[in-house]
Amino acid sequence: MLSSPLLAERPSLNIATSQYPPFEYLEDGMLVGEDVETIQNVVDRMGMEPSFVVLPWIRAEARVRSGKSDLLFTLTRSDQRERHYYFTAPINTARDVFFKRSDMELEWQTFDDLEGLRVGLSSSYSYAPEFMAWLDTANVEAVRISQERPDLTGLRMLAFDRIDLFICEQSVCNFLLEEHQDTQTELKTIEAVPGTIGKERAFRAAFSRQNPEGEQLRDRFNQALSELRQESAD
Repeated sequence: MLSSPLLAERPSLNIATSQYPPFEYLEDGMLVGEDVETIQNVVDRMGMEPSFVVLPWIRAEARVRSGKSDLLFTLTRSDQRERHYYFTAPINTARDVFFKRSDMELEWQTFDDLEGLRVGLSSSYSYAPEFMAWLDTANVEAVRISQERPDLTGLRMLAFDRIDLFICEQSVCNFLLEEHQDTQTELKTIEAVPGTIGKERAFRAAFSRQNPEGEQLRDRFNQALSELRQESAD
């Protein structure tokens, strides 16, 4: 919760996140990334001091849902998540695509073109609703990955032929492939498949509904974000 102004010159905003490069990740013990910079600038504009904790995603979500932390990032909005969070305006964009082995021939126009395949997905990621609705009735083997770093695990499962496709946010898996291809040479066989899964969506931050000031903080966040973007555009 917010710290007392008597204890700190600037009130602290407790923020939970997980490693999700290039948006947020640890580098030499420091939290860096595109969205980290955005969050830091916005919170500073709000007159507050960000206090970050980096956890596996499931624990980060649990921490914010319970009110132990005030803010969570980065995530997409869904009806299910709306019960727990006040979502901010967009801070970035998400573009989900399939990844495959380079020796696999695949062209797809509709989801039904993927029938009979083994499709890997992260159990903690909120994918496009139309894809999830199709997955519930399709003739595919859906492999839900719940490890601490599901995207890297999914890419490795592809490389070792444990799944046929892995659905991933494009910039995230491209970053991982570039980062790990020298140490995990099997990843050199992985490539993105043309075609976006669903529409490009917004990545957001989200304030806990357990915080009595959560909605007000969300509105202040959005105002500060809008002001910063307007200044950048001028």
